[in-house]
Amino acid sequence: MSKKTIYCFLVFCLVTLLTGCTAQQGGTSSGRSSGTLLPWKSSGLKVGYIRSDVITKRHAEYRDADNTLRSDNRKWLSDAERMESDIADKEEELEELSLILSPERKKQIEEEITEARKELQKFRHETWYDENSLYIKRRRELMEPIDTRVNDAIWKVAEREGFDIVFDTIAGNIVFVKPEFDLTEKVVEELQE
Repeated sequence: MSKKTIYCFLVFCLVTLLTGCTAQQGGTSSGRSSGTLLPWKSSGLKVGYIRSDVITKRHAEYRDADNTLRSDNRKWLSDAERMESDIADKEEELEELSLILSPERKKQIEEEITEARKELQKFRHETWYDENSLYIKRRRELMEPIDTRVNDAIWKVAEREGFDIVFDTIAGNIVFVKPEFDLTEKVVEELQE
């Protein structure tokens, strides 16, 4: 089972508990107890969800930003392919001319190939694999303003409609919780005692 599946299951269980799931008890006529599994009354808790995949598909700004990011990525891929092609050309040149090249020229071409491979590896790392890669920076630059507007919209709708908690069913995380449910300060105070 994947971590995401387990996480989604746990979130589902949490929502079930928070919304007043009742415990089974033998010997009652309905087979259910009269209370919830939680020590507080949860019948008034209003839980909602969003599907972030639908939001990203329908929101034009997301589509435009994604298209821009894909275009930038295609350019970077093209640059990497050009570098690979240059390396292959140098290797082919070395192989074809190895019998007639002087040892100095052969060594020079081998060093050029080694240097070109290092440059390609560095380019790939800086473009895609580094935690501050060009791809991540560009994605952040394009998406963060949109994500902020989407999160603001989620909070406005949740507050206006009276939701206590809103989940994202695709990402499997909580995107809105009423601030009065935040126990952070109480935990900090308890730790300081």
